Amino acid sequence: MAISQADRDWFCDRLRENWTSLYRLARSITGSDADAQEAMAQAAYLAWARFGQLRQREKFRSWLLKIAANEARQLCRRRERTVPLEALGTEPAAPEREPEDHSLWQAVQALPRDQREAVVLFYWEDLPTEEIARIVGAAPGTVRVRLSRAREQLRKWLEVERDG
Repeated sequence: MAISQADRDWFCDRLRENWTSLYRLARSITGSDADAQEAMAQAAYLAWARFGQLRQREKFRSWLLKIAANEARQLCRRRERTVPLEALGTEPAAPEREPEDHSLWQAVQALPRDQREAVVLFYWEDLPTEEIARIVGAAPGTVRVRLSRAREQLRKWLEVERDG
């Protein structure tokens, strides 16, 4: 199926608009800049390859975020089957850079993956729980429970940091 230049332009514009959101979500899942970028690249490729299947363009953002989340999770599963270089006793070529030097972001990154995804999509991407549920493949009630547990854990960690 041939895609018109107008559709290509539309796709590229929407991809650019959502690039930061894709990075934030992929980074929150993978825990690594390099893995997040790899997941984003794969998500962009798959979205383009499947663009003809998208029926409702107003749902592009959710559709794209779901693809990115799936790719990031799949990348993590593949990484779990490999041995990290650090385990071999060698020094990495360069230390990994943190995305932000911010205590809240660092606390969010310490949450379990399912809670981390929900928090990033809810607070950073400002998505409703129903849309988050579609993206992560869970029931809306499950997403609300994950958010509640994440808020409680973050509250505890940040209180300890503040008081400590």
